[in-house]
Amino acid sequence: FNSDWICRGFQYKVGETYKYEGKISICEAGFHFCKKLVDCFNYYTFDPENKVAIIEATGEIIEKSDCSNNKCVTNEIKIIKELSWHEVLDMVNTGKGNTGIKNTGSYNIGNSNTGDWNTGHWNTGDCNSGHCNTGDCNSGHCNTGDCNSGDNNTGNYNKGNYNIGDCNLGNKKLGCFCTDDNDK
Repeated sequence: FNSDWICRGFQYKVGETYKYEGKISICEAGFHFCKKLVDCFNYYTFDPENKVAIIEATGEIIEKSDCSNNKCVTNEIKIIKELSWHEVLDMVNTGKGNTGIKNTGSYNIGNSNTGDWNTGHWNTGDCNSGHCNTGDCNSGHCNTGDCNSGDNNTGNYNKGNYNIGDCNLGNKKLGCFCTDDNDK
C-alpha cells in the first residue's frame, strides 16, 4: 500500500474487510495479494515508506504462479495487521541483520546476496563489494575468485580489470604472479 493506505485508488484500513462486486481476474479486477511477502516486491517498490500488511483472503481466490506472475486475486479481503519495516526485512531475507531484499546469510546490504557482509547485488561469498561477485573479499563487479579488486577478474588477488590467473596487477593479464610491465 502507499504510505496513506491507498492502493490503486482504493482506501484501506487495518482491521477492515472489503468486498469486490463483480468478476475477479488476475491483473484486472479484484483485490490482489501474494502468498509470500517477497513476491509483493516484484510488483511494488521496496520502500520503507510503503505500508505492508498481513491480509486474509476470505472470498473466492484465483491463483496464478509462474516465472513472471506469482500473485492471487480475491473478491473479499481483510487487512489483519500492519508490518513494521523491521518485520518486512526479517521476512524477505534469510539470515540476520540484512538490509535489502532476497538476501541469504547475514549483514548483507543490497539485493539477492548469498553469504555474509556483502554490499551490492547478486554477490555469492563473503565480504564482497559491488555486483555479481563470486568468492570472498572482492571489490568491483563480476569477479570470480577471492580478493579481487576491479572488474571481470578470474582467479585470486587480482588488481585491475579483465585479469585471469593469480596475483595479477594491471589490466588483461594472464598467468600467475603478473605485474604491470610499465611498457608504453
